[in-house]
Amino acid sequence: MMKMIPAEFQGMKLDILDHEGKRWLTAEQIGQALGYDEANARKGVLKLYERHGDEFTEADTGVVRLTTPGGSQAARVFSDTGCIKLGFFASTARAKDFRAWAAKVLAGQRTMVQPAPLRRGIKARVTREVERQVLEMFVDGYSQKEMADTLRLSRTSINLLIHAKYAFAPGLGPSLCSPELISQVTARHMEIEADRLAREQDRIAQKFLTSARNLELAESLEYVGQCALDGTLAELAS
Repeated sequence: MMKMIPAEFQGMKLDILDHEGKRWLTAEQIGQALGYDEANARKGVLKLYERHGDEFTEADTGVVRLTTPGGSQAARVFSDTGCIKLGFFASTARAKDFRAWAAKVLAGQRTMVQPAPLRRGIKARVTREVERQVLEMFVDGYSQKEMADTLRLSRTSINLLIHAKYAFAPGLGPSLCSPELISQVTARHMEIEADRLAREQDRIAQKFLTSARNLELAESLEYVGQCALDGTLAELAS
């Protein structure tokens, strides 16, 4: 049986569906949260989904039957990972904030397993369970320093783990990361890279684009400077 959980995004009331141990939103609610007008909210999200259908898995979306004033009807719903993906594909002003909201509210707050106290200067052993904890903290927005301090790992190990480059010792077994977590980590990397590229574009624009300067005034002021060097400035000013 599905349970409804009241929630809010930027002042908008939403009803989260608690179904099969996960939290879901309907296409219509997602469309409204993303900023589509009410009449096209559902249709806009379904178009996004159809356009990028190969990006979605069963963990991202599904169809459920909902009881409405008009009777029982089928509705497409999206999980936290599905909502994050829709937030990347949408080009609305709210898309970035919606991605962050979905990662926090729909995924829920994870309970981090606290590491056993270690003597000062001793680093923890990197296991598959530690890998899972690092990736969960990464999704939740912890910095690499915070992760290293909390889990007693070096920042180098943290960096290798979140980029899937850590070489595990033999016998530690397969990854303990769920497909949902892998999808969330991927979405987090996409968000970080998008922000980095935006900052880099701003830096390049500031460095090389000079079209906004007053070139006529700049040339005139160069003439003033040249007159000062030539000793003719006082004569011209009188």
